[in-house]
Amino acid sequence: MISRKSTFTLFTLIILEGYVVLSSELIAIRLNLPFVGSGTDTISIIIAAILMPLAFGYHAGGRFKPGNHIIFPGFKNHINIREKLIINLLTALIFLLFALSYSFIDLFFNTIYETGLKNRIIATTLYAVLFLVTPVYLLGQTIPLSCNFFKQKKLAKITGKILFCSTLGSFAGAIFSTLVLMSHIGVHNTAIINFFILGLLITLLSRENMSVRIALTWALILAGVMTNSSQAMRKQHAIVENNQYNTISIIQDHNERHLVLNGNMSSMYSDDHRKYKYVQFIEQIALGPIWNETENPKDILVIGAGAFTLGYGDKGNHYEYVDIDKSLKDIAEKFILKQPLQKNQTFHPLPARAFLTQTNKKYDVIILDAYQGIASIPEHLITREFFAEIKDHLKDDGKMLGNFAVMPNFKSAFSRNLDNTIRSVFPHVSRHSIHDYYALWQEEDSVITNIIYVYLNNPDADTKTIYSDLKNRSFLDDPGETD
Repeated sequence: MISRKSTFTLFTLIILEGYVVLSSELIAIRLNLPFVGSGTDTISIIIAAILMPLAFGYHAGGRFKPGNHIIFPGFKNHINIREKLIINLLTALIFLLFALSYSFIDLFFNTIYETGLKNRIIATTLYAVLFLVTPVYLLGQTIPLSCNFFKQKKLAKITGKILFCSTLGSFAGAIFSTLVLMSHIGVHNTAIINFFILGLLITLLSRENMSVRIALTWALILAGVMTNSSQAMRKQHAIVENNQYNTISIIQDHNERHLVLNGNMSSMYSDDHRKYKYVQFIEQIALGPIWNETENPKDILVIGAGAFTLGYGDKGNHYEYVDIDKSLKDIAEKFILKQPLQKNQTFHPLPARAFLTQTNKKYDVIILDAYQGIASIPEHLITREFFAEIKDHLKDDGKMLGNFAVMPNFKSAFSRNLDNTIRSVFPHVSRHSIHDYYALWQEEDSVITNIIYVYLNNPDADTKTIYSDLKNRSFLDDPGETD
């Protein structure tokens, strides 16, 4: 008859194992974002690297029998169920110390990219295979191994309780780790909690609390804490925030203060009020003529807040910034702007499409600046449907400007397809390359620069009339005459 204490320990083990697996999956997805992006393609690889090893782990755990097992080549040892669980947990801890540590992931992906391997899918697959498959496979054995401690005649009832507890742990790992932990203590500290949970389970299962194995376990956890602490993040990577949405760094370069989101330069503001060139370009052509307009202030919407530098200094027009990460406001005010937002600047911490769905307001100017880099382009913000929503929120004679990091010479399928998508909604749009760099004679494929799309909303003029040899009315269309 299994004791109540042992029963409590086993169900605690099952709940926390479910929590660690789901929480680790979400942490891995989030930590990979700065290096491979947030696309469904890379996310699906990590999900697959969790589910398949989990299935194989269930199967392997059910087949395990106590006895002599090979620990290392040429070395056997008698292993019972308890020992097997401890070995699995300790091995999983070692792998997850690497898999969930930002510093190691940064080193791993940068090393891969420096070798010339630029494919995000392959890079993500290598990460998942090397660091996620093994720990999940071992943790997946927990449930079938735990069943050995219960009476066979009550197995159906016990199995129901075990699956309930495991699913409950997975639910907590999915909800609590993201909505509570990541948003309040950061992704790196959420990973540390997983390390502590595994250490706690190893300690609970061990018969001797002062064994060498326990000492090794907590030494490893201490190393994980030191590597992932907030102090280490700030010292090694200048990271000031690491929540469920962004890894945010601040770089001070003389009198310039740079905001870095997920490894991409997002915003810059200097002591002499300079900003990134693409921001200055947008302000020059779209905001300059109405700068400090007080008699008839314009309504301006900016999708992608960054550090709120776009339009900063204009005290006349009304600016609304939309970004999913609410921490950006405090960080921008503290580190970049060095002062609070202006009274005419309003921040909406919401997903862009959710904001557009919730408001019927139309704007004089809408600026799209949510595309941080080639690996961090939100898939849902480059679709025809999204651009149509943007157009629906433009006033008649309103202006749309979009900043995209793409190839200026259309040598990539993405640059061509994005252009096709934009023009399907904004037919008469102009395209400008910042720095006047078009790479017309560039032979290399990886040429990326800021491209600004500019559109003037005039629905009546959005026709598809063309000139042809058989029908040419160009002689009726005066080039200098407006409709």
